[in-house]
Amino acid sequence: MKMIKLIQSIIIIFTLQLANSQNKTPLSEKLWSQVQDCHVMLEDLDEDGGIDFDEIIDDSNNGYLKISGSWPTCGCNCESIVGAYRTSSNNYVFIKKSTWPCSWQTQMSASDSLHKIFPINFEAEGFFQNKIEYNSPSASFYLDIEIPRKGTDTKVTIKTIPLGLNIKSEKNIEFGYTEQRSANWQQLYQIRKIANKINNNLTIKYLLDGSLDKISSADKDLIYSTIGNDDDKFKSIETLVQTFQELKQKHKLYTQIKYKMIILGWNREKGSFYIKEKIEQTNHESFIAFLKNKQYYSPIC
Repeated sequence: MKMIKLIQSIIIIFTLQLANSQNKTPLSEKLWSQVQDCHVMLEDLDEDGGIDFDEIIDDSNNGYLKISGSWPTCGCNCESIVGAYRTSSNNYVFIKKSTWPCSWQTQMSASDSLHKIFPINFEAEGFFQNKIEYNSPSASFYLDIEIPRKGTDTKVTIKTIPLGLNIKSEKNIEFGYTEQRSANWQQLYQIRKIANKINNNLTIKYLLDGSLDKISSADKDLIYSTIGNDDDKFKSIETLVQTFQELKQKHKLYTQIKYKMIILGWNREKGSFYIKEKIEQTNHESFIAFLKNKQYYSPIC
């Protein structure tokens, strides 16, 4: 029994020493360890002996670090922003936002489970105020977080995942996305072409209604120019209409967004966020503006 108690005491002492050692690690060092995936990619392009950053903000006193830079291959770049959120036990939860444009990747990550840190239903409790009545095998939106340089109030907005990316998910909103191209991503350029060049904004409505006889000759010529056997064209008018219908569903979800921004407060005792304030969405783009203005996926390199 004495031996067991001795072993337990040794384990407790070792654990406390380890925790104390971790707490002594400078916060700046902890922040830099969070951004190494981006940092190791950056190069000394002008050969002056130092890494060439496009931007670097090392504000470890406020628990904030931002780095961005590029490398020669295809002019690719990355950006990492990390914030340290203190808990009641004087430890930190690190939250990072990473952007890798060449691989179409925007991700939020953390030193603890995202679902524990964000115990919020961003659909029913957050941006939509109720559950979306739409079942899809892929997500339509992602959360864009603005990590604060000072304080812990954190702004979160909802954005549409670039059209042409198929982010498989049982949820409509994800914490981020990474390149998973849809089967018809090339044909989507034809959708944007139609949206930008039609003479009558009602043409798309007529197309969806099956009222082709109401479409002008010029707009009919434009529509049929997007149909053919090439990979970047639709195989038939039916597949074109089907794609328009799928995008119309995404737009319908978009018009149900009630809040354009949520401000989250930080609970140090729980080590998690809570909804502090919501800012209402005052207007929504029309379907044709949605098709014109949203980002479309296009492979890089």
